[in-house]
Amino acid sequence: RAGGVPGREEVRFQGVRLYLVERKMGRSRRSFLTQLARSKGFMVEDVLSDAVTHVVSEDCQASSLWTWLRGRDVKNLPAMHVLGISWFTDSMKEGKPVAVETRHLIEEILQSGHSFEVEKTLSDEKYQTLKLFTSVFGVGPKTAEKWYRGGLRSFSDVLAAPGIHLNRMQQSGFLHYGDISRAVSKAEARALGNLIDEAVRAVTPDAVLALTGGFRRYRPCLLLSAAIPEMK
Repeated sequence: RAGGVPGREEVRFQGVRLYLVERKMGRSRRSFLTQLARSKGFMVEDVLSDAVTHVVSEDCQASSLWTWLRGRDVKNLPAMHVLGISWFTDSMKEGKPVAVETRHLIEEILQSGHSFEVEKTLSDEKYQTLKLFTSVFGVGPKTAEKWYRGGLRSFSDVLAAPGIHLNRMQQSGFLHYGDISRAVSKAEARALGNLIDEAVRAVTPDAVLALTGGFRRYRPCLLLSAAIPEMK
């Protein structure tokens, strides 16, 4: 039987290719689980390759597993889900690939100091683009998502797009982007805080003003809060 070809069984999930790691699992158990998965319509590869989307292992030693995986010379490893047997068990129970949850991952963060899942998200084009757009004062997640769906990927794309109409807050956000995105020192924040404190106390004498966030940990922060609502 060729790798990834489940014989007469119908392949129901074309976008999912499993690879069961024999280490710690054993050959007979791996063979049994392979047949079980294929009987439910899963495609199971006999060899670890770049076509694999989900790697399933019973190895509790994350460091040794990652050492073994990296030694397989697979270029697409960062894009794969490396999972414990609980994901496989849940998927067999549901009869379909279940969503990957934190409890399904290997302890790669504790063992190796980083997570391929996090690295994959951080390097994703959509994540990077939405992060860039929402860094502009007045641009919220909905607008950033709309711009991304419209094929825009940079500030120059947005400013040159004929169908984009920026509101006053967004215009100011782009115009003063450098100043607004610059980290504010604690001294600057205190100076501004004093002005706000005077204005607030003129209305409510009993009011208390406190710096929050990174300022309380003596770190420079952005002056504007990310919680500022998007203007429509």
